[in-house]
Amino acid sequence: MRAGGPGLHRGGAYGDCVDCHVEHQGRDYALVYWPTGQEGFDHGQTGYRLEGGHARVACRGCHTATHVADPAPLRAADKDLDRTFLGLGPGCTTCHADPHAGQFAADCTSCHDTGHWRPAPLFDHERTPYPLTGRHAAVDCAKCHPPASQGTAVVFAGVAHAACTDCHTDPHAGALGPDCTSCHTTADWREVLGGGFDHARTRYPLEGRHAEVACSGCHGERGPRPAFSRCADCHRYDHRGRSGDPVAWRDCERCHAVGGFRPARFALADHDTTAFPLRGAHRATPCEFCHRPSARTESGQPARVVLDPAAGACTACHTDPHRWTVTSPPACTVCHTEDSWRAPTFDHAATTFPLTGRHEAVRCGACHRTGESAPLHFGGESPQCAACHRDVHEGTMTRRDGESEGGDCKRCHVTTDWLAENFDHDRDSRFALAGAHVGVDCRACHTAAPDAVLRIFRPLVTDCVSCHPALPAAEEES
Repeated sequence: MRAGGPGLHRGGAYGDCVDCHVEHQGRDYALVYWPTGQEGFDHGQTGYRLEGGHARVACRGCHTATHVADPAPLRAADKDLDRTFLGLGPGCTTCHADPHAGQFAADCTSCHDTGHWRPAPLFDHERTPYPLTGRHAAVDCAKCHPPASQGTAVVFAGVAHAACTDCHTDPHAGALGPDCTSCHTTADWREVLGGGFDHARTRYPLEGRHAEVACSGCHGERGPRPAFSRCADCHRYDHRGRSGDPVAWRDCERCHAVGGFRPARFALADHDTTAFPLRGAHRATPCEFCHRPSARTESGQPARVVLDPAAGACTACHTDPHRWTVTSPPACTVCHTEDSWRAPTFDHAATTFPLTGRHEAVRCGACHRTGESAPLHFGGESPQCAACHRDVHEGTMTRRDGESEGGDCKRCHVTTDWLAENFDHDRDSRFALAGAHVGVDCRACHTAAPDAVLRIFRPLVTDCVSCHPALPAAEEES
């Protein structure tokens, strides 16, 4: 064993056998002398220093017959394999079974040391074909390197790693292709590379203004894949109206496009299919004039635009400018049309005061004057002329019985002009015109009052001297 062999005997310090081996004292006598005791032997002198866990192992924990690599030469030399210290090599597999079942070379010390077996303190995954980066560095080894089957060695070499799906389940079920790294990194799979991801490869391509939205706007900071079958999955439904929640209005695409929420694409032809087709001036009315936002809800949510405002009566949208003085409830269509409310179609002949003559050209407001209770007052107006016109006679045309003639102007006047075309001097006065009196201008007898405003028609005296103060004496006698 000394001739070129490894171990203790190759050194010159142990060249003399009797320094350690004593004379025979019988067959069962130990022939080795341990000056400091067997446990105090300096194993480093053998060329294999005991360190770490090895230093705590008893000598026969390693030096046993089962660990002798080549027992034949020792048996030929009549050595007892259970008592000899010869025949052990320095390799780890001399004492330890290979837990990797031959997956690696026999140099265990490239990964392990005698201090700890696991985790392998000298192993550096960076030296492998798959360096660990990001969150992979914190993953337990067993997550990627499980046993091939129960009771077998853990698979370390030859683990597939060319694609992410070798370890991970594809959450997209192949819909986005095999190259996960075009969107994801090992730092966090939820952090998507916006520049590298083509949303057109998904079931929901981004178009219009959707293409401008940040990923977190729909997916949240770390959220899962959002629902997208309806617009309301992401957007607040803004049209809950009086009639509740009509299912048909949930189809946002009927009116809106991804290019912009406003203006809506609900055309006039679409409105004509509703319960309130648009006619006349209504067709030019902006939508928000009728579809106003409702009041803020009790929970404080923003107001919602009402799609089905009340449309049973005009006053559902319009204020009644007559303040219910015409009919109650107001029947606006009796006078107005949807073309223009300023061009009423009311037939005044259907009232107790048909319009004739110059009355036909008079504005409604001239007679139906604005009052404190309503901008225009209809109903209950007096048919008397004095209700609208000033009495130019200032009460001088009062009847003899004391009753006012203010409302009986038509005895003399017509609506065509102001002239007293109905007045008959022979019939309607106490002084019938005859002879030269017939051609005399009215103003010659009915002179103006001193203030030149009122012309006096009655009462007048009827004697001749009142009009002819300088009659000749001959005529007086006659």
